[in-house]
Amino acid sequence: MIEEYPSEVHGLLKQIAPGWPDQLEVGVGWYPLLVRLDATLSVIAPNYVVQRVKSKFGALSFYAAPSDDPSNFDEAFADAVRAAEWESTQTCEVCGAPARQYVIRLWVSTLCQRHAAEARGDVVDPDPPPSAV
Repeated sequence: MIEEYPSEVHGLLKQIAPGWPDQLEVGVGWYPLLVRLDATLSVIAPNYVVQRVKSKFGALSFYAAPSDDPSNFDEAFADAVRAAEWESTQTCEVCGAPARQYVIRLWVSTLCQRHAAEARGDVVDPDPPPSAV
């Protein structure tokens, strides 16, 4: 299943613990954020393990631990995960552009203005005219 994803996220996917699905349940707009998080966590805890990566209420939910020992806690590891989860609340899930959270059809998503308009079903001009000077 790893081959279905861009090569940039393969390192993260290889950290998924046995028995957990090797999938990222987030939009591609968050992949660069996940790549940066993987690089940071790999320095803090090279053998870290991931249980799940998903979107929950328009934010990244990254379930991971510094090792497979459940008693092992690392504050720097936890801080890095929290920072990425916070960053996700300001990053479009679709394209990675600056964004905010929207509730559309009872679903919370973090989207840029364009993708929020598309999700609402608004008509979006694909090539807006240049602004008048």
